[in-house]
Amino acid sequence: MPTNGADPRSWPWLLLLFWFLAPPGLQARDLDWGGSIRSYLFLRERPVPAARNDSELAIFRLTSNLELSRRVRVESHAILNFLSPPLSTSAHLADSPAALYLPLEHRLMNRPEGRLLAAFDRLNLELDFDPLDVIVGRQALTWGVSYFWPALDLFAPFAPQRLDRDYKPGIDAVRGVLRLGQFSELEVVAASLGPDPGEDGAAGFQLRLNAGAVDVGVMGGSFHGDDVAGLFLTSDLAGTGLRGEVSWTRSGDVADAERNRETFWRGSVGVDRQLTPYLTLILEGAYNGYGTGSPGEYPLYFDSDRISRGEVNGTGRLYGGVSLALLLHPLCTLSTSALFNGSDGSLLWLPSLTWSTGNDSEFLVGSQLGFGAGQGADGQRGTEYGGVPRTLFFGFKQYF
Repeated sequence: MPTNGADPRSWPWLLLLFWFLAPPGLQARDLDWGGSIRSYLFLRERPVPAARNDSELAIFRLTSNLELSRRVRVESHAILNFLSPPLSTSAHLADSPAALYLPLEHRLMNRPEGRLLAAFDRLNLELDFDPLDVIVGRQALTWGVSYFWPALDLFAPFAPQRLDRDYKPGIDAVRGVLRLGQFSELEVVAASLGPDPGEDGAAGFQLRLNAGAVDVGVMGGSFHGDDVAGLFLTSDLAGTGLRGEVSWTRSGDVADAERNRETFWRGSVGVDRQLTPYLTLILEGAYNGYGTGSPGEYPLYFDSDRISRGEVNGTGRLYGGVSLALLLHPLCTLSTSALFNGSDGSLLWLPSLTWSTGNDSEFLVGSQLGFGAGQGADGQRGTEYGGVPRTLFFGFKQYF
C-alpha cells in the first residue's frame, strides 16, 4: 500500500462527504430512512470445563436510500455490531461478515470479552442510464437459485444453517445490469472479495432469460483465481417451484492439487411448495464435487481457503436439506430445518418458534442440534454435523 498520497480505496468517504454536503435541493428530492435492531443470546454445551458457554450478538442497522435525481441514487446501511466473545461460532446462525476491500469499518472495541464494530454494510452509488444500471460500491449480490447449498453464488453466500437471512452481507464491487426485457437481464460484475485484488479479485457475468414460467441463466468468470462456469433453471409446475443449478470450477489454488481437485463440479436441485395455507416446504439436494465421500479425509478440507471464506459450505459429497414452516397462529410460526450429510450420516436440526410482538417486532427461540460421531481419539472431527455444538438461542428483532 502506498505510504504517501491518497489511499485509492478512500473514494467511498468522498461519496459520504458529497451525500452530506450536497446542495439542499438534491438532498430534499427523496430520502427514505429505516433501520433495525437485532439481538441474540446463544447458550451452548460447554466444549471444555470452565469454558464460557454463552455469547451475545447485537446489530443496530440504520438504512437510507437517497434519490439525488431521477437517474442517481445512493444506498447506505450503517451498522454497529457487538459480539461477545469475539470468536463465537454460534453467531454464524445470524451473522456472517464477508471479506471486504474498502476501508469502511472500524473496531471501536476489541477485547477478550467483546468486540464492537462500526461499519457500512452497504454504501453504493447507482446510476440509471436506462436500460443500463451501474452500481458502484458496497452492495448485496446474489447469483443462482439455491437456498441451502448455492453453486453459482460466489459473493458471500449464506451458510446452509443461517437462520437470520434479513440482510445479505455486502461486497465491494462495480456492477452493470442491462435490462433485456421483463425479468430478463445481463449482469456484469468486477469485485474484490478480500483485501488483495490480485488474490481476491472477481470478474464475471450472469445472463438471465425469462420465458413465461421458466427462467434460465448462464454464468461465467474468474473468482479468486478460479475459472468458473455454470447454469441455472427455475420453473413452476402446478404451483410447485422447481429449480436447479450446476457449476464447473477449474481451481487456481495450488493446494487443491494435493486434494486432487484441480477441477470439480457442484450442483443442487430444489422444490418449493405451499402445501396448505398454513404449511410451506423447501426441499433441496446437493452434490459437492469439491468435498469427499470419505470422512477420514475431512482434515484435508477444514482449513482450505475455499471453505474458510464460505464459498463451499461443506466437506462431504452428498447433501439433503428440508425446511418446513407452519403457521400456528396469525402471530406465531413454527419452523424447522434439517441438513443431512449423506457422506457421513450426520444431521443438523434447526427448530425455531417466531412470535410477532408488534407490527414491526418479533421474538424467536430455537436451537441447533448436531447428530453424528463427534471428535475422535485423534482429535479430529468424526462427522461434519456431529461436531457442531448443541446451541439454544433467543432473539429479538425490532424494525423502524
